[in-house]
This record gives sequence, structure tokens and C-alpha cells, in this order.
Amino acid sequence: MKYIIVSSLLLLLSVSSSLAVNLRLMTGPKQGTYYQVGQDIAEQTEEVGLHLEIIPTEGSWANIVGLFNNDAEFAIFQIDAFRQAARNLYNNSAEDIHNEIRVVMPLYNEEIHVIKAKGRTLDFATEEQFVVGCGRENSGSCLSAGVIADFYGKEFRYVYKDYENALDDLRAGSLDLVVITSGKPHGLLVNQLGIDLVSLPRTRKAVDIYLYTDITADDYPWLDQPVETYAVRSVLATMIQEQEGLANDLVGTLHFAIQVNQDKLKRDGHPKWRDVFFTGYIENAGHVGALQSIGVCKFMKRYGHRCSEMATKE
Repeated sequence: MKYIIVSSLLLLLSVSSSLAVNLRLMTGPKQGTYYQVGQDIAEQTEEVGLHLEIIPTEGSWANIVGLFNNDAEFAIFQIDAFRQAARNLYNNSAEDIHNEIRVVMPLYNEEIHVIKAKGRTLDFATEEQFVVGCGRENSGSCLSAGVIADFYGKEFRYVYKDYENALDDLRAGSLDLVVITSGKPHGLLVNQLGIDLVSLPRTRKAVDIYLYTDITADDYPWLDQPVETYAVRSVLATMIQEQEGLANDLVGTLHFAIQVNQDKLKRDGHPKWRDVFFTGYIENAGHVGALQSIGVCKFMKRYGHRCSEMATKE
């Protein structure tokens, strides 16, 4: 069986450059991490005949809905946004998208930044109502904010503005909090003045979705002390169904193209590639094509070779 998996993927890789396939990947705003990561992926898959059109979007929610509506074959989004979307779309359509959307590769963690005005007296643990800016409606940040509100029994009233204007309103006092879910350090926040981060008390409700983490002065020089928060995993996912033949081979080839080029991606790609566990696989949610790709590299490692040896030489 392992020999068949290896032969299938390697055969596809050897002939794919002459059988180009056009596919689509939904990412995020052009200035954001998702879009840059998507471009990095497209550069690697082009070498094996998979042409990825990188589609900028508003973020996780738009990508999940777009994937569900067949607007693209692949998308990047946050796991917490996926869970929220799964619940909402299931209620509206009586279809469980957990059975339809499969994870190709876990990517990197994004940290939840809960921001207040510096010097503002605010006790998140005891206060119950907050006016919150979180970017555009249904953005990943707003979805994270909704999950946080549920965890702690808070009432959030949302104001939907871009982050820069939201931070201005925060300093002016018309917002209590701004929530930004993004890999640290988030570029917009590095040189900001007059802001601080709110520490999120640990809760066991979070462990099924989030990882405990800290944000420190190494991330943002203006921080006076480490702040406890949560990290959420972003993933590359697909609506291509699991079935023998071309469907699994397409997903497996895309995964393999990323996997064999991990050294190049860590060196030349977006800095977040350094945080990616390239052989990661989410139990009960991963696509079988990705598992086959991982199996190829394990097979090669057994015989003293690394998958990266198959990367295109520059």
C-alpha cells in the first residue's frame, strides 16, 4: 500500500508540469498574512503544474462561506472561525460543513490581541459590557471576539471599522476594546502609542479551540509586562472530496509541493512559515490526500532521504 501511495504521488509530480491544472485559493486582504502565505504556496505549486489563482478576501468568514459555496477549491482560515461558521451554516442549511470541508495542512498560530487605551481603568474580569472594535463585520477578529464574549459571559457591542480608525477611537474613548486576531507581532501595533493589552483570565472552556500563550515586550516594546491570551491555529483547507484517483492526488500534490519546499519557505517566504509544522495532521478533519503526502516523506526518511531533496533547485 505504501509503495502504491509513493508511486502515485511521484508519478503525478513527474507529469503534472505538462498537465497544468487551474485551481483557486481564497486568502485575505492583500496587505495581510494570509495573502502573502497564499502567494508563497502558489510559487511552489506552479513548479508541479498546479496553477493557483490567489483570491484576496475579507478573511476567514468570507473564505469559509466561499469554500462552502464552491467559489474556490482551497482557503485559509482560523479554526475558531470554522467552528462558528459550522454552527451558523448548519443551522441555516441543515448541512454539517465539518463533513464537507477538510484540512489540508495546519499552518501557524495567530494571537488574540485584546487592546485598551493606555491608562484606561478597565477590569475585564468584573465588568460585563464593552463597546468593541474588531475590523470588518464577520472578520476573523470579530469571530474571535464573539467566542471570547461567550467564554466569559460578556456583552460586546460591536463597531465595525478598519483597525487604524478603531485604534484612534479607542484612544479617544469611544471604544472600550479593540480585538485583533493576528500573528504576533502584528505590524500595525508595533509602533503604536497610547495603547495596552488586556490579560485574558485562563478558562477551561478555551482548551478545545485555543492554546494558552503570552504576548511580551519582545513582541511589542511598549508592553510593560507579559500578557496572558490565547492563540488560534490557522489552516489550509479544501472542499475537494476524499475519493480515490485525481481528487486525492490533487490535494496530495499541493501538500507535497509545500512540504518538499519547507526549507525554501522558511528561508524566503513569510516569517510565519517558521512556525508551521509541515507534517501536522488534524485527526478526524484532515484530508486523506495530505495524509498520503506525509506518508511519502515518512517512506523516504526510512531510507535515509529528506523530502526537501526533491525541491526544485535554483
